[in-house]
Formats: sequence, structure tokens, C-alpha cells
Amino acid sequence: MDHIEVMKRAIEFKNPEYVPLEIIDVPGLYDDFGRLDKNKVKLLEGTEDFDSLQVIFSYVYRDLDIDEKGNRYRKDEWGCTQMIPYDEKYSYVVVKHPLADWADLKKYQFPSPSITGKYFSQVKKELQRYPDRFKVGYFDPGPFELASYILGFENLLISVKTNIKKVEYVFDGIISYYMALAKNWKEVGAHMIFIYDILAHEQNLLISPSLWRKHFKPFYEKFFHYVHSLGMYTGLGLDGKIVEILPDFKDAEMDVLDYRQSTLIGIDNLARVCNGKLCIKGSIDMDGTLVKGTPKEIWHEAKQLVKILGSRNGGFIALAYRWPVLKVPEENVKASVQAFNYFRKNHKRLHLDNY
Repeated sequence: MDHIEVMKRAIEFKNPEYVPLEIIDVPGLYDDFGRLDKNKVKLLEGTEDFDSLQVIFSYVYRDLDIDEKGNRYRKDEWGCTQMIPYDEKYSYVVVKHPLADWADLKKYQFPSPSITGKYFSQVKKELQRYPDRFKVGYFDPGPFELASYILGFENLLISVKTNIKKVEYVFDGIISYYMALAKNWKEVGAHMIFIYDILAHEQNLLISPSLWRKHFKPFYEKFFHYVHSLGMYTGLGLDGKIVEILPDFKDAEMDVLDYRQSTLIGIDNLARVCNGKLCIKGSIDMDGTLVKGTPKEIWHEAKQLVKILGSRNGGFIALAYRWPVLKVPEENVKASVQAFNYFRKNHKRLHLDNY
């Protein structure tokens, strides 16, 4: 069974030969929001036989200046001014929001999809190095997070209650832009398109489930339906306490959930809510075990992820994950790859394994 077929069968619950492995650290493609030299990125040791790779589109931006502390500033196509800190404690922060004042809406212009031509030309060239692998195109940030950057987080939350039509107008502009770029992902060879968004924190959703269902769910549904019409799978990456709205995403034609905080919700809860109907892509908990745990704890969590989420004739994709911002100990990164490689190839007899 080849790499692409294994991924398709895992997504569709059609009994893949083994649990597939996806990677983020892809030579020639991964740049961590422009902070890394993508040509110097190397595969994580042990992931050479990966099944699926991520390619992430974030922004088209132009550099502005560098302040006296060494912080770098740039402006993206949405008109947001971003600051990249000199100490690299986080990827970037938006310090100027073009629609912080709704009075500026009349003169605001959404970006043209044509400005991404150079990016997708480069991606198409680099993807030729991986002809036999499943390819996933990501949009990061997703529409809710991006709207918070355009409007300002506080303005967005207030406006959901006071200016919802204007918020919906901004959302429609973002989704229309990403729908136009979905064609580009198709043309470069992507098999799937993901949105990575922020709809919750570790305590609860950012807005009520009823408000989300009424005003925002239709946008995601529109996008996923369009991606399906292009012949690609759909996915959404989320963090935080999102259990309440997971069934809604399945109704909205989402095929795969990318969730990297399994211990926050609980692996058993993920399995219960998804109920063998929604495929889950997961890593060792990115804010917990991966950063703070021991290699033994990582092996245990990998076993639970594969055993509980990947035992329904498919339904689980293992994600080899590290992010420079999190400063994950190297021994933990290695342990996560080793554990996933062991358990994903033995998942059909995990109940007999005494590890």
C-alpha cells in the first residue's frame, strides 16, 4: 500500500495497512512564518518514510524596518503590521490593525489572490521532490484568527455582539480569498486543504456555540463544500476546548480534525465525540507532554493515541511535531518519532502489547 493510498484509507475509515505519519519539517517548504531558511530545514530523524507532508501558506508581506532592540516589522497583504521579536519567543504579533476603527471599512480593500502567484510557483517546484507523498496545503491563520488581526481581538469580540454584519463582511472577504487560493493548491498537487484557526482557549470557546453556529459555521461549510467540489479532502486545525462544536464541523463537510492538545480534552473524549466518523490528526500534546514530559511518558501517550483513535479501521494520522517557539527538548522530539513509528506499524495488535 503506497503512501497516498494509506492516507486516503485512514481518512475514509477503509482499513489502511498502518497508521500514516505526517510531517511539518519539510525541506524546501517549511519556514515557520518566514523565520526559518526553508532550504536549511532537514527531516526529523526517523521520518524519512513519511506518508504525508504539510505546506503552509500564511502571508504575502513586505519588510518595513527594525527597531533599536532588533525587533523586525513587516506588513501583510491584509494591511496588518506584524512584529517579529528579536528573542524569537513567539513567531509574530500584530501591532497595528487596519480595521481597529470601523470608520476605516469604507476605504478598506481586500487583497487580490494574484499576489500569491510567486509563492505557489515555488511550492509547485519544491513539491516535485515528493511525487509519491500525500500533500496537505494549509491556510494559517484561519478566518477567525485572521479577523482578530484585522479588527483587533477586543474589537472582534465586541463587534460579534454589536456589528455582526460588518464582521460577516470581513469573514466573507477572507473566505473568498482562501477559496480562490484553493484552486492554486489543487494546481500544485495538493490532496487536501486545511485551515488552522483559533476558536477557543483552554477554558472554553471564544464565543458561544449558538453565535458560532448562526454566524460563522456557514462560512466554513461554504469553504469545505467548495474544496470538495475541487476533488480534495478538507480539514481544520484547532486548539483549546472545542468539544461542543466538533459535531458541527462534521456536518459542515470537514474530513479531518488536526488537534495537538489531546490531554486537554482527553483522548477518550476525542474518541467519544468523533465516534469513529471524523478522522483525527494528532501529535503528542504540544503544550504538555511533548514539552514537559519524559520520553517514557511520550511513548505511553503515543500508544494511547494510536490505540484509541486509530483502531476503527482508520481514523487516525500521527503527526511528528515540533515548533521552535516551544523549545521542545530534542530527546522528546526523538522519542515521539520513535514511538509513533513503533506503534503505528503495530496498531492492530496493540491490545496485546504490554509496553
